[in-house]
Amino acid sequence: MKLSPPIKPSETLTASGVEPVSRPGARRPRQALLARLRPRTPLAWYALLVLLPTLLCAGYYTFYAADLYETEARILVRGRPGASGGGGAGAGLASILGATAGSMRPGAEEAQAVVSFIDSLDAVTGLQRELDLPAIWRRPEADLISRLHYEDPAAERLLKYYRRRVAVKYEIETGIATLQVLAYRPEDSLAIAQGLIRLSEELVNRFSARTSADTLRVGREEVAIAERRVLAAREALTAFREREQTLDPTAAAGSAVQTVARLEAALAEARTELQEKQAFMRRDNPQIQVLNNRIAALSAQIGLERARRTSGTETLTQQISGYERLQLEREFAERIYASAIASLEAARADAQRQQVFLMRVVEPNLAERATYPKAFFNTITLLVGLSVLYAVGWLLVAGAREHAS
Repeated sequence: MKLSPPIKPSETLTASGVEPVSRPGARRPRQALLARLRPRTPLAWYALLVLLPTLLCAGYYTFYAADLYETEARILVRGRPGASGGGGAGAGLASILGATAGSMRPGAEEAQAVVSFIDSLDAVTGLQRELDLPAIWRRPEADLISRLHYEDPAAERLLKYYRRRVAVKYEIETGIATLQVLAYRPEDSLAIAQGLIRLSEELVNRFSARTSADTLRVGREEVAIAERRVLAAREALTAFREREQTLDPTAAAGSAVQTVARLEAALAEARTELQEKQAFMRRDNPQIQVLNNRIAALSAQIGLERARRTSGTETLTQQISGYERLQLEREFAERIYASAIASLEAARADAQRQQVFLMRVVEPNLAERATYPKAFFNTITLLVGLSVLYAVGWLLVAGAREHAS
């Protein structure tokens, strides 16, 4: 039996007498379709990359996007000029320092605080106590793209969507804050705007109440300190009088000086009379003896009065010095106490008036027609932006091709 030669893998079909079937056009229909669909001209690329997205955007805004109603309000936070100052030189100095710091308009800091509050989670939480924000931004007329996608969103997600629908701008030049609220129903946007303004007023009132409370607290503390100082000065003066057993060392010293002066004058007069009588009388004359006794008595009394002035642990001069020091401390404490009471009364009168208040320059309005979305503006903006990007990209591609060739 004759064996056939071995067959190579490449000769399998030939050796078996079957011709291999070639399928050169198996993938050609798909490649041909892609080749026909692929843009070949700049105009075709422009239509694909620019006109098609623009048409889709225009179709969305025209046939599908839900209307949004805008409510606008303008508020102004003002402070009463000079409310925090007590008048006088201190208030003038505070005004000069305020002018140097650039804070000429009262209430500017409070206005910026209100703007920050409106854009914060606290405002969302406050509105949630009065309004159902997820339900407002999930109305049936809202489209699926722009609506709030969660029925019970987390606080952070609700805040993120809230910032897309509520905007507040503050103008430094005028001090006016402009509030803009968007909703799918005009009454919803109006309710949100009114709620935010009401919360802002409560915040400003808390500012005023806190300022008034702090002012009164400081005033009361100053009065208490001054009162304790007055009581301490009076107690020290009373203790000094009890220790020295005198009500007024100054008056006592004056009286003692006058007494010594009178005694010294009488002594001088007696000595003069003695000298006169000794000129013509004998020494054993009774009148001479009387004058000698009188001079001795006056000298003894003068010595006693002078000894009384320096008796005790302190001299009269030291007593007067200590008394005057205590008296000066008491008078100074009483003046401070009177000034503290006057400041407290001024602070109490100032606290009765609201130092910072919120003014509604423009009341929230009920929208009559939808102002958003701005279909024509957004479509034209998209068209121009894509056209610019396409032109830049085409120039880059053309430059790369030219450089490669």
